[in-house]
Amino acid sequence: MTPRAGRTREALIDATVAALREDGSFTTEQVAGLAGVSVATVYNRIPEGRDGLLAGALDRALFRLVAVTAEALTVEHLLDEGLECVLVALVDGLVGVFDEEALVLRSALARLPESRLLRDAYRHREAEARESNRRFVELGQAAGRIGAGDTDEMADALVVLGQGLNNPVLLGHDDRPALAARLSAAMVALLSPTS
Repeated sequence: MTPRAGRTREALIDATVAALREDGSFTTEQVAGLAGVSVATVYNRIPEGRDGLLAGALDRALFRLVAVTAEALTVEHLLDEGLECVLVALVDGLVGVFDEEALVLRSALARLPESRLLRDAYRHREAEARESNRRFVELGQAAGRIGAGDTDEMADALVVLGQGLNNPVLLGHDDRPALAARLSAAMVALLSPTS
């Protein structure tokens, strides 16, 4: 792909994300207009059409979630700040991204069962999150800051709990910080060496 084609593709994904964030849906014509290109250019750069655009938007949102996870879950933070602070930062970061990307994620996840492209994007980013979590648990256990147990199982539990933060009950809660604090405490209980 040429640099120009890559920039056009990114502009199309940007336009898709903008449309989804605005009202939770998009048309190919709308994306083309927002990106300042023709509909033919959309299909030239993203031959999969709507699913390709939606997969790009989903991947962008999931990338943000993986980045928040990798930034929060470091052994340096664990040693300097402690498990509770690390997991509070993780929950707060994930909830922030889930809140900002709610309409993007809702639209993409609704199509997940029917779209191989969306499933592939989802699985790829989920594998990244699992690996980041696994490394954090492994290093935390070695440092004595995370309890003994199956590293992969604990990493998977963090993935599942993190995904569970994408929940309308939490995101729309009148006292979201208090509920998020309870969820952080549950994660601490799961990983704490004293549990």
